[in-house]
Amino acid sequence: MFNPLRFLWRVNNRFENWEEEDIKKYQSKQIDKLMKFAVKKSKYYSTFYSGYNLSDFSNLPFINKQLFMDNFTQLNTVGLTREECINHCLEKEQSRDFSEYYKGYLVGMSTGTSGNRGIEFVSKFEAFMMQLLVFFRFPFPKTRRINLAFILRVFSPGFGHNGRKIRITYVSPLDPMETIVEKLNVLNPNLLSGPPSVLQALARAKNEGSLKVSPILIISYGEVLSTNVKKIVETDFNCSVVEVYKSSESFIALPCKDGKLHINEDTTYVEVLDKNNEPVKPGEPGFVVVTDFIKRKTPIIRYKLNDLLTIDPEPCSCGSKFRVIKEVHGRADDIILGKKISSDELQFILPDYIRRSIISSSEHIEEYNAIQTSPENLIIKLQLAANIDNQVKKDIESTIQQGLANIFTKHNSEVPEIEFLYLNLKQDFDKKLRRIQRSFAEDFLN
Repeated sequence: MFNPLRFLWRVNNRFENWEEEDIKKYQSKQIDKLMKFAVKKSKYYSTFYSGYNLSDFSNLPFINKQLFMDNFTQLNTVGLTREECINHCLEKEQSRDFSEYYKGYLVGMSTGTSGNRGIEFVSKFEAFMMQLLVFFRFPFPKTRRINLAFILRVFSPGFGHNGRKIRITYVSPLDPMETIVEKLNVLNPNLLSGPPSVLQALARAKNEGSLKVSPILIISYGEVLSTNVKKIVETDFNCSVVEVYKSSESFIALPCKDGKLHINEDTTYVEVLDKNNEPVKPGEPGFVVVTDFIKRKTPIIRYKLNDLLTIDPEPCSCGSKFRVIKEVHGRADDIILGKKISSDELQFILPDYIRRSIISSSEHIEEYNAIQTSPENLIIKLQLAANIDNQVKKDIESTIQQGLANIFTKHNSEVPEIEFLYLNLKQDFDKKLRRIQRSFAEDFLN
């Protein structure tokens, strides 16, 4: 019988005391158990891995969102069809009533982008395990009661909780901002969580005086948390912001007491690979492949996310040997590509270089969006403060052009032509915010 207190002890012991050898040994055993289960219980995996040596895990084929969605009916181990799960999710989104389970399971749809959405599907026990992981490992502030406001477009019954010491209340970001502010003022949470784009809007409301709450900690997830947005939110709320890294496929990382983002090595096996699918060294950016040890109803095995991150080569001051994510850079199609001066090859440029170059160019920039339409062309959309004259605009453009020219030159790449557009960039909270985008295809993940 499952014992939550024993689970608590194990979760804490693994994180605090395990050495790298302990982690690798445990992961190897979990992978072996998962593979045996998947080929026995999932019709899809039984066929997918036919002819492969299951013990040679690093050479097994990848799956991705497209394969997962196309084969969901055969992949899940409980006999549900893709169509009935999608229909349930669409019905709940229309009614905005997320309180129901579907045949005893938690079924939701991930936010996705460009219409590319996925099914998030777990059993009640799997959801309970993930809740325990968060409650036991997350460095909640020392307070008599946690009152957490949870803001995210996707919701399921597994997100809510109303216990004696911990209360989690869902707030929909699809409501008008005035309504969100009113709800938060009534809830008066001491912890506030949401995507960076929502947190930035709430920081503005706090600065203007309409939002009255004073949380002691803010939690960011769902989008890239840029340095400047983190600074804005921390300044306006006068408290720290920490990150959580979760996808619909796995609960990947949680912060430690020192605020560093640690991979949950005992529940998720994370591979960080280059474009040739070889492991990268810590300190180098790579693409994310996850294998989840908790989910059995929809086994997640060598699942390629569309994310790029860097593992910190330095050990964490908290003492844990669980790897630290130094930075989550964003999606693969947020990577800007430079055309090398010396050849026709393309050189990827991390989106954070572009973000910093734009936002640091002027204090008059309120919002921005950069879209690379080809290796030779870059469109930059700017929303400026009111009453900015043409000379200031020219100065901003000149500063951005010079900054980007320096970045591309340092990457041995040709400097693209830059087109500036001045717009009112209203954020749609029904979609993930992507300030840096590339609209032409160059798939590093194959």
